[in-house]
Amino acid sequence: MGNTYAIFKKEGIFCPTYLEGIMHTEFFEKDPFEARDSDSGEWRTTRNIKTELPEELWFITKDIKYAFDLRWDSQGFFISTEFLKLLLKFGINNFQYTKLHMVNKHKESITSKEYYYVRFYDRLEDVIDMEKSNIEFYKQDGRIKKIWDLQLKESNTLPDVFLINNTSLSSILFCSEEFKKEAEKHKLKGIIFVPSNEADVYMP
Repeated sequence: MGNTYAIFKKEGIFCPTYLEGIMHTEFFEKDPFEARDSDSGEWRTTRNIKTELPEELWFITKDIKYAFDLRWDSQGFFISTEFLKLLLKFGINNFQYTKLHMVNKHKESITSKEYYYVRFYDRLEDVIDMEKSNIEFYKQDGRIKKIWDLQLKESNTLPDVFLINNTSLSSILFCSEEFKKEAEKHKLKGIIFVPSNEADVYMP
């Protein structure tokens, strides 16, 4: 497989690192930024299992415009059609997705891209080489506090895109060198590829 990389957000034109907005299962004309009971559900609270997503979602934002291809938000990923096509091209199938409308408070689209909300399941287990990695643990309960140097087990056949079932790394997408090259060829926006060993210490 060669080298592996962690995919991080990168700030750029219309690619903010923080998205200022709220996600709803429908657009509310009155008080669009107000939280609703329908904003939550098993599709946002369950972890690492397949669940049913809403037919569509609405992200109402105060930002002016979006042009990024990948962001972690609302316990899942916001991805563009271009990024989705790459996932499917590489045979990645352990995720669910649904249409995501990016709009302002007037229900006007703020992007020329099409977006989807994505949730992964069947995240990889037991792929961290605990002996070779430099990991700091909490003394009280032995949980991982910080991964200073992440080393993956070489014996595992890793997919081209994957997530690790570990709380410290829950929002970090990993990929192969082949996927990285293809993404760079398509000039995806708002992302940067970092060597996987730096996954828990790199700061965007």
